[in-house]
Amino acid sequence: MPLPWFTTYLDALWDIVGKPQPSRRKSLSKWLPWTKGKQAPVTIEDKNPSPLWALIIGINEYQDSDRMRKLKGATRDADAVNNYLQTDLRVPKDQIINLRNGSATRGEIITAFKELRNNPRIQPMDPILIYFAGHGGESGNSSAPNSKTQSLIPVDFSPEKKVHPIPDRTVAALINGIAQKHGNNITVILDCCHSGSGTRGGLDDESTVRGCQLDDDAIPDHLDRDILKDSRAFDSDTRGLSIAKGFAVKDMRSHILLAACSANELAREDAVKRGQDSDARGRFTAALLELLREVSPNQITYSDVLIRIPSINGQNPQCEGYHKNRFLFDKRVRATKFFAFEVNLGDKGYILEAGRAHGITDNAEFTLFRDRDVAFKPGEAHLAIMKAKKINAFTTVLQSVEGHPTVLGNGAIAVQTKAGDLDDLFIYGPIDKRIMKATAREMSGTSPDLYTITQVDAVDKAMLKIVAVGEDRYDFEVLDKEGAEGGFTRIPHAVEAKVDDDVVDALRYVLRAAAHYHLHLHLKHSNNNIQDKVAIEFFSVKAEEEGESDDDEADEEEQGEWTPVGDNMHKAGKIELAVDNGAKYGMKITNSSPHDLHWSCFWFDHTNFEISALSEINRQTRHNKDHSLSQDSAVKTTVFELSVKEDVEQTTIGFFKFYFTSEVVDLSHIPQSSPFSDVRGLTTARKKEKPVWGTVLIPVIRKR
Repeated sequence: MPLPWFTTYLDALWDIVGKPQPSRRKSLSKWLPWTKGKQAPVTIEDKNPSPLWALIIGINEYQDSDRMRKLKGATRDADAVNNYLQTDLRVPKDQIINLRNGSATRGEIITAFKELRNNPRIQPMDPILIYFAGHGGESGNSSAPNSKTQSLIPVDFSPEKKVHPIPDRTVAALINGIAQKHGNNITVILDCCHSGSGTRGGLDDESTVRGCQLDDDAIPDHLDRDILKDSRAFDSDTRGLSIAKGFAVKDMRSHILLAACSANELAREDAVKRGQDSDARGRFTAALLELLREVSPNQITYSDVLIRIPSINGQNPQCEGYHKNRFLFDKRVRATKFFAFEVNLGDKGYILEAGRAHGITDNAEFTLFRDRDVAFKPGEAHLAIMKAKKINAFTTVLQSVEGHPTVLGNGAIAVQTKAGDLDDLFIYGPIDKRIMKATAREMSGTSPDLYTITQVDAVDKAMLKIVAVGEDRYDFEVLDKEGAEGGFTRIPHAVEAKVDDDVVDALRYVLRAAAHYHLHLHLKHSNNNIQDKVAIEFFSVKAEEEGESDDDEADEEEQGEWTPVGDNMHKAGKIELAVDNGAKYGMKITNSSPHDLHWSCFWFDHTNFEISALSEINRQTRHNKDHSLSQDSAVKTTVFELSVKEDVEQTTIGFFKFYFTSEVVDLSHIPQSSPFSDVRGLTTARKKEKPVWGTVLIPVIRKR
């Protein structure tokens, strides 16, 4: 049972959310008669200055006008971003470095990066934005794409005067320098392209391209060697699973990149007619600001931008970076468990287009909104509150919590607002005000993605133990049977801070990450057709990296194939292996079931609560998708590495969890980053014919 410290707990709660005050009532009876007299949500406006810092660069007129076509919208875009920061986000003017046209020289741009790095007013993990609108360029041998160098073009670029572009390696080194000083809460937005096959659209296209093709020797090998030397590699040592080099693009941990288009597309600006005048604007920046003025940054993650940004003709914006589940411009991150599903009226009642395969559990509650946009806006009236009545594999029948009939017109969007039975995290630890505040802050928040965390009075009832070490440190021990059976107990990470509020926030992130982790780790469905007829083999492998194949004409899809070394190591339902941080592994999945299947694989790291995807993660789609694991077929995973921190001497454990489904199931809400590397993390789904699904959980025990 929970510990009896209600009064103390309530005091801690008021410390966080403030004493309740009378507020104006707004009748909702216009939409729902039984809501008459209910209190409307209160929207609190934050009038404090933003902690965001920015460097905003816009270049229309280049000094070498013969080589670089004049742009018309880059400075307007930069001005619009600057206006958005100051007006909408309340960023003080003295926290923004603005460079336009003649002031955006190579030297001034590099100096501005260094000013951000050396600024003593920037606090750890303050959000930092770097925005560039202008020409981008690409140089290198066209027959060797991997050797190409992408660059930002400064206003004074001139091969004759030996003023070079700013290559990607220099930009990366400058960003790494900032991250080393101030943390990795850095956003880079580039409204330019890097291939210059042309400077205008077609004959009937009045758009202008923001890019140029540079000479192969435009970037000397020795260029900016002092900057590269000055920037040490930015690294994080908490990740247990990493994709082997040569098989995936290396994810960036120092920053998030939002780019205007993909590598083979052109970033364009359009002239917008306004009476007698015309305003040119970059397509990407215009669409991005349109989105950000509709949805507050603290309500949307970087990943969401690609889903919610208005469609851009001829451009597919890109989002790259390890921390892309963070909120925009903010060090806080969204928990991955933020459900948003369609609800429709069917023969059996109101049907939620999600079920047990998505993580829906008994007694889960949902708040219904008329559409997805409303669900993201604080203070908007909801249509109804409903709970799960009957949970099927891919759908859930809902019933009203309020005891009144619910009438939905053309469907609705449901956001989970109360944890189901499996969502609870039971913790054991001292009666500590910081721990109490952390749990209260999680469960009393205004966002819908909250977990229920309960402190219990006996260690054998808990899943996680918190140990206070002195006044400013908290250690963690896992108490679940999965960890105990693998001989693993102590998490090799701790929460340390001097400021109470920082400790409380850090504890909260750990607790919610642990709750999300255990929910999806323990979500299982026994299905003999899956468990007995889908074979999973685990091997040490020899990877055939690019360039090693004997066949020079090998297709691109065939690159990255691997050959097993030794015997299958998946025996008796588990994998045991000695720690070897340089070793490469792969798995082979063979489907002997009577079903065509879709499959996904996740790595659950018990040492830091990270959940990583080892396969493609399907997202919601209204289109049929080919099965990725047909009957009587086999597939191989990508090559991966399993690493353990050098200072961890104990046996560690992690789990590969496979999902096999007969139809596409959106599992993009499952992955999350480790809370110990300052990270945390939405979706929608559908149904079809008679469904089947199942899971397989494989423990991996690594011994010294």
